[in-house]
Amino acid sequence: MKYQWKMLPLTLLLMSGLLAGCGAGKTGEAEASGKETANAEASDEEDTVSAAAAPATITFSEEQLHKGNLILVSKDYAYDFDANSDMDLVRIVDAQSFSYPVEKEEYQLSAKLIPQLDAMIRDCNEAMGTDYTSVSSAYRSKEYQQGVWDEYEELYGENYVKSYVAVPGFSEHHTGLALDLGIIYSDGSPGTFSESENAEWMAKNSYRYGFVRRYAEDKVEITGISNEAWHFRYVGQPHAAYMYEKNLCLEEYLEYLREHTSPENPLVYTAGPQTYSVFFTPEKEIVEPEGNYTVSGDNARGYVVTGVVQ
Repeated sequence: MKYQWKMLPLTLLLMSGLLAGCGAGKTGEAEASGKETANAEASDEEDTVSAAAAPATITFSEEQLHKGNLILVSKDYAYDFDANSDMDLVRIVDAQSFSYPVEKEEYQLSAKLIPQLDAMIRDCNEAMGTDYTSVSSAYRSKEYQQGVWDEYEELYGENYVKSYVAVPGFSEHHTGLALDLGIIYSDGSPGTFSESENAEWMAKNSYRYGFVRRYAEDKVEITGISNEAWHFRYVGQPHAAYMYEKNLCLEEYLEYLREHTSPENPLVYTAGPQTYSVFFTPEKEIVEPEGNYTVSGDNARGYVVTGVVQ
């Protein structure tokens, strides 16, 4: 009996050891497999978190550089007709909300500025107590501008035409965002806009409607165009209000944005009831701004992003 008692534990011990060894191996494999699964799940979770945390971006095209309310078209920067081939032009006489004189029925402008133009002319007429304010020039094709150049050169000479008429391909009138205002009396006879009270009113109030007087007497050295009291350019808000307040022409305003603003340091400006955030970027891809925003190229070096501050 003692012999059997001694052998029994040894046998059990060996069996227990074998079983324990087998069990340990399977447990280790299971633990390793569990760790790998956990690591994979953790990795997937990190990827998901990273993807969710990555900010959305916007990419600007080369075409966008030459489109928008703030493109600079001047003696140094030609208008890109190809980039703007989808421009939405409308005949003013067809789109105007009330009847005011348009020198030629075929005159066209960009559809988006007609409501602001209507409001500006209506308010000017009410302030003047007349209905004389007219549109004397609007969109011009390159061919049309060539005709204007040739006509004025023949009438007034080379020096005059270089001072007052843009070279074909370099005229703001190509944009559909520029127009000349005039005076047409009730009997149909033309007046001189630059000598009228309308011109003074427009110079002081056009910014309220998103327009700026483009070629002022004190900006001739910058713009290269002589004083034109009749020529107005639509740039939209808040740009028109800021340019008027700071007495900046378009060249100066764009240069200010280029030198003093960025996505991290925008110009914050209130025009009317709304506050805006404006910045310039030369980059073709940026983090997408929050909320509503618009983008305009400057036709030279980059993009102006205008957002509404919530």
